[in-house]
Amino acid sequence: MTAIQAMLEADGEMSLRKALRYSGMSSCSYYYRPVARTFEPDPAIAQKVEEIALRRPSYGTRRMAAQLSRELHVPVNRKRVQKVFHALNWIEPAKTKSQVIRSASKVVKASRPYEFWQTDMTYLWCGNSDRWSYLFNVIDVFHREWLGYAFERSAVKEHAIMSVNDALASHTDVAPEGLTLRCDNGPQYTSHAFKDSMDALGLRLEYIMYHTPEQNGFVESFHKTLKREYVWPRDFGSHQEAEVAVGEAFTDYNQNRIHSALDYLTPCEYLEAWRRGKVTAEPKVNG
Repeated sequence: MTAIQAMLEADGEMSLRKALRYSGMSSCSYYYRPVARTFEPDPAIAQKVEEIALRRPSYGTRRMAAQLSRELHVPVNRKRVQKVFHALNWIEPAKTKSQVIRSASKVVKASRPYEFWQTDMTYLWCGNSDRWSYLFNVIDVFHREWLGYAFERSAVKEHAIMSVNDALASHTDVAPEGLTLRCDNGPQYTSHAFKDSMDALGLRLEYIMYHTPEQNGFVESFHKTLKREYVWPRDFGSHQEAEVAVGEAFTDYNQNRIHSALDYLTPCEYLEAWRRGKVTAEPKVNG
């Protein structure tokens, strides 16, 4: 019960106007009712924030606002970026030195093929007509095989699920129950649909710490190689043209491209050598 209501009940003849005057409260304050505010971030700004975050995952809201202003050639307020970060659930306290060191030391080790997979998304420019398309990839940590992918024009959770399904469909002899799949904290991978799908498949899902792409270093390194050797030398004019190139790269990467980390064997050759017992040590970290 407020002070105004108490005064009105104590003296049935007192008007609300008198009660407000005696209490020193304005009528606006008395009648005010808080209204929940909702914020829907600009889809174009939110998409641009996600694109920059893929390249610069350590950027906070201040640096992100500055980068957006540079790339969009219009001033972008930091508060606007903060609201996008809140909508994407990216707000977290800054990590201490010990946390950064600990996260960097979380190195993945696999003792056999098809034991530890990593998945992530990257994007490819497909010309002014189709603009950006998104490539969801899955690789094996042990022998660096590019297991499967989904190349689509939108970056939604369904396509993240498709890439894992593609990897499993092309490796029917792999038991999902013995697999660990590591991914970052992107909205596609933290969605309920993705988690439920991985649980239904029997995969053990593992997430890296926020803003620590080095914990997903094998697939990050793969994306660098993919763009440097198969994407950047080409100038795609459409999504369809890029899709053909991705298919060609998929075959070439697994069957023809040698890796220094695999003693200069291709992923397919290294896997075959391991099955014949000619490989005993695990691959090096570099690729």
